[in-house]
Amino acid sequence: MGSLRSALWAFILSGLLPGIITEAGAKPTTSIHYDIAVRIETASGALEGSGTVTVRDDGAMPPAFTLRPDARVHSVTGSGGALPYRFEGGVLRVPQSALSSPGDLRITIRYAAAFHDAIPGDPLYTEDPTYGVTGVISKRGLFLADDSGWYPKVPGAFGTYRIRVDVPAGMEVVTAGTLKERTPDGDRLDFVWEIEQPLRGVSLSGGPYAVKTGRAGRIPSFFYHFPGSERLAEPYLSAVSRYIALYEELFGPYPFPKFAVVENFFPTGYGFPSYTLLGSQVIRLPFIVDTSLGHEVAHSWWGNGVFVDYGKGNWSEGLTTYVADHLYKEKISPEEAREYRARILRNYATLVSPREDFPLAEFAGRDSPASRAVGYGKGAMVFHMARKLAGDEGFWQALKDVCQKRLFQETSWSDFADAFAARSRGTDFHAFFRQWVDRPGAPTLRIDRVEATKVAHAWKVRGTLLQEAPFFELFVPLRLETESGEIFASVFVKDRETTFSIDAGSRPTRLTVDPDADLFRRLHPEEVPPDINAIKGSDALVAVMAAGQEVMLDGAARALLSGLGLQELVVVRESELHPAQLKGRDLLVFGFPRTKQLFDVLPGNLKVATEHFTLDETVYGEPGDGAFFALRSGIDTSRSAGLFLAFSREAADVLARKIPHYGSYSVVVIRDNNVAVKKVWPVADSPLIHRFSFRE
Repeated sequence: MGSLRSALWAFILSGLLPGIITEAGAKPTTSIHYDIAVRIETASGALEGSGTVTVRDDGAMPPAFTLRPDARVHSVTGSGGALPYRFEGGVLRVPQSALSSPGDLRITIRYAAAFHDAIPGDPLYTEDPTYGVTGVISKRGLFLADDSGWYPKVPGAFGTYRIRVDVPAGMEVVTAGTLKERTPDGDRLDFVWEIEQPLRGVSLSGGPYAVKTGRAGRIPSFFYHFPGSERLAEPYLSAVSRYIALYEELFGPYPFPKFAVVENFFPTGYGFPSYTLLGSQVIRLPFIVDTSLGHEVAHSWWGNGVFVDYGKGNWSEGLTTYVADHLYKEKISPEEAREYRARILRNYATLVSPREDFPLAEFAGRDSPASRAVGYGKGAMVFHMARKLAGDEGFWQALKDVCQKRLFQETSWSDFADAFAARSRGTDFHAFFRQWVDRPGAPTLRIDRVEATKVAHAWKVRGTLLQEAPFFELFVPLRLETESGEIFASVFVKDRETTFSIDAGSRPTRLTVDPDADLFRRLHPEEVPPDINAIKGSDALVAVMAAGQEVMLDGAARALLSGLGLQELVVVRESELHPAQLKGRDLLVFGFPRTKQLFDVLPGNLKVATEHFTLDETVYGEPGDGAFFALRSGIDTSRSAGLFLAFSREAADVLARKIPHYGSYSVVVIRDNNVAVKKVWPVADSPLIHRFSFRE
């Protein structure tokens, strides 16, 4: 989510540049307008620019501006002529005494800079969605992030913009707002964009694009693409129309004058105000139209429309995940939505250890697997639990209220508490959000002392819900299965022990706590099948190269470890392995080992031999085949073991790059470069399930 990066950067700078940024959550006290003009040379990566910042209504001119640290400042002028300034460390300061004058205040900074960030050629999976790229200008394309210093910027301040961009002919440029002019001038093209909505920063993208157009109701839509991507225009423009219609019904009018899908020349998946920037590899993935695209459109309301108050935590990623990724599963079926929530809980269990946990109030953006599991996953579950308390009508109406009242304003979790409280009488949503946002962690539950007693022609089921400290207050859903149907109940829990009873008309067969994964909680080990994330999140992992596999799998091993964020891990040869030393350790084995006890117990539907493996009665052993299995270690069944198999170097390389994208799965099988199977091993038992033996 690219546009939120500048807001986070502004929040960081607020501690470095006192007086520049308004109080968190408040509207800016000044009205700022930017008039930016840049000339870009794609052959050299150079930019010549002029940025005029105007403060209206007798406001105070900010004392400092950010600019690319290695920029060359030619001049700084005001209405009275040249102004004194100091430029160091990417911050340009002007003495406040030199800026005072009646009426509107205006300052113009003329500068030059070059943008040559290294572009990843064939990048591995990383938790840094920027790949370290903030600014690059080249013949392939240009990308200038809003925090790259491509124009003089007042950090954290809201402003309107007029942006003139002069580029070589053959290039198209796009940014937020409306394209007002596109003027050929010999071997150059001149673009003028205007942004009337108050934004805290703008990015600029460009390339040798062709442009397709469409409409999403009253909103024009655009598809900027490179040669060879023409066929994608229709499905993307149609999907944009569907998503905008969906979210206008849920949240109110689309808040920007256009929406554009822009192809990028390096891997990105950004959502900026009024456009999304998708890398060429990303934009061709078949599932993006039905998943990630809608997520970025939803950010038009949440994050880009209603701003995040970073001083109190980034709620935007959790909410957008819930109203996009989760909502799409919900529209398929309740079972799909349940599995999505269960996956969130599994990710939290495997990726967030208690020492890595932190409150949602401290989440700013993802920079690790743990931060993603908390900021996106836990955040989404908090909104799901709020929906359960408020009811569907109250929940969706409260979100619409927030959009109507907080559009283009910094907004915190407490503003959502206000909105839900107004739509749902009797629930203290401020206490709810304090518990789930200000505190780290999650409740851990189990059931105990369950018994069923026959009373005349009916049954009474009694039991105790146990909660580990620290205690949370929550309504815990129960499902009692009987010979004649299901009975649902809810129990309020706040202490270590809470007793409950359920009346049933027929004999009970099974009792399940939280059957639909409606609660954010820490799962028990028995509830978490081995998955890739368990390997990725391990703090006691041993990587092993099976005997005879070095030549074929060495490159893939290094690529996979890097993609899992484990690039510092040393791969041990099987001949150097001492199984007795593996007690209490997780394993990652490349190739099927000769030391059979490492995997002496396999699932019944999996058989592995030297030249092939069989999964669900399908045999794999062709050169294009490969698989990763997350299993229980044969040395220590309380630990996980990953088994990497491939039957050619090419298949191994493909598999290594795909595995990090499927962290919540137990099995990933490829055939001819494509994922053929992905699955999660079933969970056999849980401390939250009681099966009746009819002896109670």
